[in-house]
Amino acid sequence: MKNILILIILTITSLNTFSYPAQSELFGLNKSMVQLWVSYEKGVTGTGSGVLVKKNHVVTDCHVFQNATGVNVVKYHDTYSPIGFYADWEHDLCVLKFDNLPLEPVKVRKTSTVKYEEKVFTLTFPNDNPVPLPTYGKVKALYDFDKQNIVRTSASFTVGSSGGALFDLDFNLIGITTFKSPGKRLGYFYCLPTEWIDDVLKTPMIQDIKSDTPPFWALPDEEKPFFMQIVLPLQDSNWVKVKEIAKMWTQSEDDNTNAWFYLGLAETHFNKDFAKLFFNKSIQLNSRNLDALEQLYLILKAEGNKSEMDKTKAMIELIDPDFFEAEPEIV
Repeated sequence: MKNILILIILTITSLNTFSYPAQSELFGLNKSMVQLWVSYEKGVTGTGSGVLVKKNHVVTDCHVFQNATGVNVVKYHDTYSPIGFYADWEHDLCVLKFDNLPLEPVKVRKTSTVKYEEKVFTLTFPNDNPVPLPTYGKVKALYDFDKQNIVRTSASFTVGSSGGALFDLDFNLIGITTFKSPGKRLGYFYCLPTEWIDDVLKTPMIQDIKSDTPPFWALPDEEKPFFMQIVLPLQDSNWVKVKEIAKMWTQSEDDNTNAWFYLGLAETHFNKDFAKLFFNKSIQLNSRNLDALEQLYLILKAEGNKSEMDKTKAMIELIDPDFFEAEPEIV
């Protein structure tokens, strides 16, 4: 039993001990990344990112070329035109099909197997850059949406990165870089699940890139999923509103670790006992929810509850051994 416990601890710790790959190590992946060039009426142009997931099939975000007059991909100064499209406009996931794309696809991993705090990196074409560039971070949250998981990552991306790739450290594609939170304070970056790629490839191929269907993340605020509704009140430190949304979220999804975390975060400004209760509920649902563990630790530290504080600290260090090199501050 002791040996099994040691193995489990080593496995958990190993998710955080692997180093991020240097840019020079990404040469092989670069061959599977393409830049999209999009044309609109009156000579307006735009760019986006794409990744080869199957021979002659490039996945990207639909909003990159939705309602454009044309779209091509560029690689090594060569331009390729798609022969058709597969589109899930509501989920903002599209696949462009080609008949002559001389590139190899990446390995694809199901997003449902991804863990909180797993190290990841993006590879995209930001700000019209002609070569793909990486950013590095971790998986900060997984949001259940339409039976799959939207990934929130601390690996940032910017204009031109839509439709790019989120990879694990084994160079498996685990998400498609799609949208970010408004404002600059929180820096929430969201990626679509890879499971949707298989789903969209089962739909009929189309030729028309015109659509009036907005992506789910662009709906009116009251129609967006809870994980998006809560961001603006959080940025504004509107804790009454955060509490209101989080309470509705927990009532709708009683088993959602993120809903209970945000309810606990709101209660840190009203009732610390309730906050501890909700953070513990969040941790029970997902012991790798580092945000909940951090906030619980801060409350216990302020109370001087050393025994519980030490237990929480040990859980945090299993996830991130370097976490306490810099003491966290209360949000």
